[in-house]
Amino acid sequence: MSTTIITTSAEQTLAWGQLIGQLAQPGQCIALDGILGVGKTQLVRGMAVGAQVEDCSLVCSPTYCLLNIYRADASRPGAKTLYHLDAYRVRDADQFAAVGFEELLEQQGVVVLEWASRVPDLLPSDHLAIIGTVEAECSRRWCMNAGGPVSRRLLESVAANWSRMLADHQLR
Repeated sequence: MSTTIITTSAEQTLAWGQLIGQLAQPGQCIALDGILGVGKTQLVRGMAVGAQVEDCSLVCSPTYCLLNIYRADASRPGAKTLYHLDAYRVRDADQFAAVGFEELLEQQGVVVLEWASRVPDLLPSDHLAIIGTVEAECSRRWCMNAGGPVSRRLLESVAANWSRMLADHQLR
C-alpha cells in the first residue's frame, strides 16, 4: 500500500512528522530518503515531538555520529524512545552492525533511518518507506510505502488523520 502527502511549509512538515511519531507503534521502523535539504531531519524533529521524547531541541542529523537517541519522557504515558540513524556517510551495511542496528529494532522504540536506500538489506520487511522530493521552494511531496501489516496500519492512520486535519483547517 502506498500514498502521497504534500506539505507546503516547514511547519506542515513538522506537524506531519508529529502525527507519525504519535501514531507509530513501539518497534516501528521508518526508512527515509530524499535529496539533501528536502526536510528529512525536520520530519524526524516532528516525529520526536509526537513520540514525546524528553528534549526535542536535541534533534539533529546524525550524519557524522550515525546514531542519535532521543529518550522517551518517562513522565508521559505512551512516550516512545526514538532512535535516529543516518546512512549518508556509511560505506556499507557492516558499519550499521557496529552501532547495533538490529538490536535497536528490538528495543520497542521508533527507529528512523535517513538515507535508508544506502543500506536496503538491513531494513526489516515490515517498515514504512518515506521518500521526499522538492516540489517548490516550500512544498514537499512525501511518498509513503508500507512494507507489512504494522506499517500499513500506520500509513492508513497517518493518511486519514492528515486528511482530517487539513479538512478541519488545523494546518495552513
